[in-house]
Amino acid sequence: MAESRTCRLMMSCIYPELPYRSIPKNYSDARNVNSEICEGCGQCCKRCGCYFSPDDFEEISFEFLKKEIEKGYISIEFYDGEASMQNIGVYILRIRNQGRGIVDSCRKDIPCILLGENGCKLDYQHRPSGGKLMIPEKKFFINSVGKKQRNCRMSYTIIDCCYEWLPHKRILAELVDYFKHKDIPCSL
Repeated sequence: MAESRTCRLMMSCIYPELPYRSIPKNYSDARNVNSEICEGCGQCCKRCGCYFSPDDFEEISFEFLKKEIEKGYISIEFYDGEASMQNIGVYILRIRNQGRGIVDSCRKDIPCILLGENGCKLDYQHRPSGGKLMIPEKKFFINSVGKKQRNCRMSYTIIDCCYEWLPHKRILAELVDYFKHKDIPCSL
């Protein structure tokens, strides 16, 4: 029987010595690659920067991630698990939100720092898994406050992200200590 996403995260918290295991990702799925829909919409990017998988980096070490974060568009977020209702706190990396620091807490409805007039400033290859694995929805619906929006889905969820970053919690905690009072402008 396959483990559920929440079960994997819970097991990782109970047994933190578990080795890193990557979540399978399908970057070639045509549903995930529809720049026309995303460029014309940008709703997801207007709410929050997307999150990285450890697989998005060549190396997971303090020095390597420090250099990546010093580019100014990556933030370290403490995700407290409220969406999963598991009350689990995990540090993750995501694209920074406009006007926010390197060390940040989840802030919804603050646009991504890389959202430009023509969409994301990163090409598809260099985007985080959370952005590349978004499944855009062509149709709009009217939300509860009467606004037109899309119902796009994530095939790489925040639970997946937390699960993958949990084995790297010590490195991320060191990076939090290093960056907590630093203000670095975005290099893009």
